[in-house]
Amino acid sequence: MTGPRAVAFVHLDLGDGGAQRLSLLLARHLDPARYAARIVCLRGDGRLVASARAAGVPVAALGRLRRPRDAAAAPALARHLRRARIDVVHVPRYSRVVPYAALAARLAGVPLLVVHDHVLYGPLGPARRLADAVLLRRARFVAVSEAVRRDLEADGVPPGRIALVRAGIDVARFAAGDGARGRRALGVTGIAPLVLVPARLHPMKGHVDLLAAWPRVLAAQPDAILACAGDGPLRQALPALAAAAGLASSVRFVGARDDLPDLLAAADVVALPSRAEGLPLALLEAAAAGRPTVATAVGGVPDAVEDGRTGRLVPPRDPRGLAAALVAVLGDPSAGARMGEAAAARVASRFGIDRLAAAMQDAWDAWLREVARER
Repeated sequence: MTGPRAVAFVHLDLGDGGAQRLSLLLARHLDPARYAARIVCLRGDGRLVASARAAGVPVAALGRLRRPRDAAAAPALARHLRRARIDVVHVPRYSRVVPYAALAARLAGVPLLVVHDHVLYGPLGPARRLADAVLLRRARFVAVSEAVRRDLEADGVPPGRIALVRAGIDVARFAAGDGARGRRALGVTGIAPLVLVPARLHPMKGHVDLLAAWPRVLAAQPDAILACAGDGPLRQALPALAAAAGLASSVRFVGARDDLPDLLAAADVVALPSRAEGLPLALLEAAAAGRPTVATAVGGVPDAVEDGRTGRLVPPRDPRGLAAALVAVLGDPSAGARMGEAAAARVASRFGIDRLAAAMQDAWDAWLREVARER
C-alpha cells in the first residue's frame, strides 16, 4: 500500500451531537500517514461544518434522506465513496443512515464497514433489525464502554467483531476554559451557584427529571442557576415546562454553544441526568475542566465518573436522588473542588484524543487485514 487509506465518517447531518463531535475530533487527530478522513452528510450540513472545514477536514452534503425513506440515497452515497476511493466507512449505530451507508459501501466495493455504538438506546424497530441482519453481516463494531460491548453481544454480534475503544477528548482545550468569562456569557452574577447541563435537548438526556428535581435544589440553594446548553427536539417543550413549573427565573436554556470550555469552567457542578448513554463526551469534557459531576448511572457513565471520588452517581428517572446529590455537592465546595481535581487527573491519563485516535486506527488496520483474508 502507498499513501494513507481513506476513511469516510457518514452522518445524516454534522450537527452538535456526541457522535458527530467524536467523528470530527477523530478526523482531526488521525495520523496523516495512515488515514485521510472526510465526513459525508447524507442529508444536509449542520453547525459543525464550518469547524470541520477550518480544520482541513473535507465535508460533503449529498442532499438526500429529506424524507423518512429515500431509495436514491444509497446509490448517491455509493458514487461519492467510489470517486473518493474510500477504504473504510464509519457510521454511528443508531443513526438512520446505517442501512443506506451499509448498502452504499457494498455497491461501491468499500472493504470495511465499521459501526460505532455510542449509546445504549434501547431496541431497534423490527424493520431496522431486519435491515441490519442483512446488511451488517460483515461489519465490525466499536463499543465505547463495557456496557455497550455487552449490549452488542446480546444482540448477536460475534465478540471477535467488536473492539472496545473508549471515547476521547481534546483535554487541553477543555482544561483552558475561562470561568469568569463563562459566567459573564451566561449572565450569572455574584457567587450564585451554577449547575450546567451540556446536553442535547432530547428525551434521552433526562432534562425533565432535572426540572422535577430543581425545586428541591432551590430549597437548599435559593440563588442557584441551572443553565442548559444544547439544542434539540425539545427546544420549545422544555422552556415551556420550566415556565409552567414557576422555574423560569432560575433555569436558562442557552442553546448550542461554541464557548463550552468557558461554560464548564464557570460551573460549580456539571449535571447529566440521562436515561441512556454509552460513554458521554460531556462528562469527559467536564472532568477535563476540573468540574465535579452529578450523573445517572446508566450505560458507560460509571466509566467516566467514579462515584464519591470524581462526582456523584444516582439512579436514572429519580428526581429526589438527583436533587440530593446536587445539594450535597453544592453545599460542600471544598469537596467539590477535590472531586474536580481528581476528575481532571483521571481524564488526562485515560481519555485523551491521541490515545483514542491510535486505538481506532489500530482497529481499522486489524480489520482491513481480516477482510483482505476473507476475500
